[in-house]
Amino acid sequence: MTTVPGEVAAIDALEFGNWRRALRVLREGDLADAYLGADLRTVARAMSYRAAGEHGLAWRTLGVAAASVHRRQPAIPVLPARDGEVVRLALPPPPAVEGPAGSAFRAVRLIWREQGELSRLRSQAAERPSGLTQDRHILLLAFVEYLCWVECDRETWLRESTADEGSAAVEARIDEFRDRRREGFLRSATELRRLHRPSAGGMTRPVWDRADQYVGLRRLALHELASRPRPPWTESATPAGCPARKGALSAWQIAQPD
Repeated sequence: MTTVPGEVAAIDALEFGNWRRALRVLREGDLADAYLGADLRTVARAMSYRAAGEHGLAWRTLGVAAASVHRRQPAIPVLPARDGEVVRLALPPPPAVEGPAGSAFRAVRLIWREQGELSRLRSQAAERPSGLTQDRHILLLAFVEYLCWVECDRETWLRESTADEGSAAVEARIDEFRDRRREGFLRSATELRRLHRPSAGGMTRPVWDRADQYVGLRRLALHELASRPRPPWTESATPAGCPARKGALSAWQIAQPD
């Protein structure tokens, strides 16, 4: 795949979690590789869905990007398929030299990172940790997602006007979190539970109340973040040089004890 600065700028933005900027670049920029541009746009959409708490949609959308890359580049390895699972890219070795091959590797690594994080989140949603009910645990995980994708994302507060209907719908979902509306957190937790168990029922207000609502969940989420290693939080070991999203890194740093 060949790249021009537009594609590289989009990859730069997505590596740091700025899906809004990436969508603008991909919409307005002069792109030399239509296929790469389409794949990056799919990744940006998937990241926007995760920010909006649409975890299942993010998972499926990343699978579309992974399948597209593998279809055009069969030499890129994929992980063994599981029942009902989307196509997932394995991480190939980095190229020996920079240039188009380096940009192509970064695009694959980006998809690998995002799929690895969501797969880890999917596994966490199935756990039953000591001291927490499973419902409260899932609501806690959804709150951590909010901190990493909304609260600590600079673009949440400085975003420009939305230019397309798809982004407007996502931003409306994100506004539920920004305004600390209970419904947004319960919706995100429901989607997270269904990421692991599609037939699961919805989260209800009593779960929110028993967790001491926003303040109690924020306290639990900071304890959870403090216990984690430095992001990114992928399912398998993260290679040296793999960048973390700025929002996740900021949330993690805030949670660390003095």
